[in-house]
Amino acid sequence: MFGGLRGKRILITRPRTQGSRLNERLREYGAQVLWIPAIETLPEPPDEAGRALLSDLGRFDWVAFTSENALKYFLKLLEADGLALSKRTRVASVGAATSRACKEAGLLVHAQPEVFTGEALGRLLAGQYRPGTLLLPRGTAGREELADLLRASGWSVETLTCYRTRPARIHAQELWELEQGLDAALFASPSAAKALWEALSPIGREALRAALILPIGPTTAEALEELGLSPSPPPEETTSEGLVAALLRHFGGASPAGSA
Repeated sequence: MFGGLRGKRILITRPRTQGSRLNERLREYGAQVLWIPAIETLPEPPDEAGRALLSDLGRFDWVAFTSENALKYFLKLLEADGLALSKRTRVASVGAATSRACKEAGLLVHAQPEVFTGEALGRLLAGQYRPGTLLLPRGTAGREELADLLRASGWSVETLTCYRTRPARIHAQELWELEQGLDAALFASPSAAKALWEALSPIGREALRAALILPIGPTTAEALEELGLSPSPPPEETTSEGLVAALLRHFGGASPAGSA
């Protein structure tokens, strides 16, 4: 244990299936972690149009993943139907964590923007590659910036809904623990921010307002601002290590090895 966050009460809101690394790193630095999953993700069976897309994967020049969940549930669909991406299909990815997950799945990432947003990926593809056909796996609440920007640049974009997100059940004991006060709250998605906010009592909302609010990226920061909160700037690296490094800088501890 390193101790740079010793005694700090830090909230994380990621699902249990995704937050383990972040939880471990915070505890290594001595933080008291309050882990309240605010959302959960579930597979969304494709409709008839989605099935048609899956049966014709070979026609796509690109597939773009804007989150780890998009990759995870898309690969589950392929596995269930015994399908695979064409070797000629190039992969685009938003964020270091998503690109790492692509690599772990055996996919070579050909394009990743420096700013980790769908809009930034759209500008990268539209600016550096000739228009082509692109498949965009996403959730039911997926944002439109990437698809709209590419279509305006002459690309053919098809969206494939493969998962959905819903608020998780938050227990009264967890809400009470949050009401006792926080030093920092970490948010990794707009849906987690909105789900937690709607579950909080007035006392809980005040406890959140009094804490350092750290979003993982600009899209999440925008969602927090829409709730009337004042988030800190997102970390340069949108990963668990990036969040921990930002906390350490704020609270005066040493940055993790290998982090900016």
